Amino acid sequence: MNYKKLFVILTLGMFIFACTPNRTDIKRKPSIDYSEYESINYEGEFNAVEESEDGDFVGQSSLSSRNIYGDAVVIVASKKITLGRRASSKEMGLFQASLDKAYLESKRAFNPQGFTFSMSPAGAINPLSDIEVQCILSQESANDVGQKTCDLFFKSLRTEYALALESAE
Repeated sequence: MNYKKLFVILTLGMFIFACTPNRTDIKRKPSIDYSEYESINYEGEFNAVEESEDGDFVGQSSLSSRNIYGDAVVIVASKKITLGRRASSKEMGLFQASLDKAYLESKRAFNPQGFTFSMSPAGAINPLSDIEVQCILSQESANDVGQKTCDLFFKSLRTEYALALESAE
């Protein structure tokens, strides 16, 4: 073997070894101390577990889930809003501001319990071209003022978005 080749190989090996970080030098983040969290006792939550006809297991709960988690929520209405074929982050920003204004207007008008909304992209080619918006309320409020709240929410949303587009141009 040629001495020059051996010298180059040894030099590269020493260089690689010198550049490799030492594992003892890595700073470790402290782990989470779970002892500070309350322990939740779930004993007695299920009286019996039975196997249903289709093979799934069904539990008979002795504790009401409403006592633990609050009222159930329901989707009262869902609408697909078109932002335009060439919608971009600018239109999405305007739409988000319109959503916030429509939400506040509906919240002030009826003050429903558990009122919120969700949105998700629904466009086929451009995900921002169509947005699906869902109006969500607690089950109790949905029965009382759900339809009125969601009607006002979607009406305000369309009006606010149209105004936002006009002012942006």
